[in-house]
Amino acid sequence: MKSFNFFGDGGMVDALLVEVADLLKRLIETGEEGAIDLLGLPLSPHCLAELDQRLGAGEVDIRIDAFGLSQIRETGFPGVWRTRHVDQAGRVIASLIEVATAPQILRADAEDMKRGRQKLLDAAGAERNAGRSAA
Repeated sequence: MKSFNFFGDGGMVDALLVEVADLLKRLIETGEEGAIDLLGLPLSPHCLAELDQRLGAGEVDIRIDAFGLSQIRETGFPGVWRTRHVDQAGRVIASLIEVATAPQILRADAEDMKRGRQKLLDAAGAERNAGRSAA
């Protein structure tokens, strides 16, 4: 078994990658999602750069501009996402590795979907047909 040098950046990155692999195994086997809060860890800028380099980039890169900027990037490993949120003042307020089929921020809320459906019906002038087409 590989031993980790927890005092060096490479050892921290190795340990994080093993943790991500464990979270991915849990997602595959049970459907349970997980995340690692990188702001809560003593990581140097060099360590974060190495982590991002080793995770690589996937095909999806999403930016959301709502009360600050959020960037959600698929890594080179399906089911592993890098998520970063910056507030309106430019401060990083969240930096995560999410292990999920899709990052939480991208999922539609049930109540929002209900309101959206009603707006669709209103826009289509379909209030009178809502009873026949309700799902």
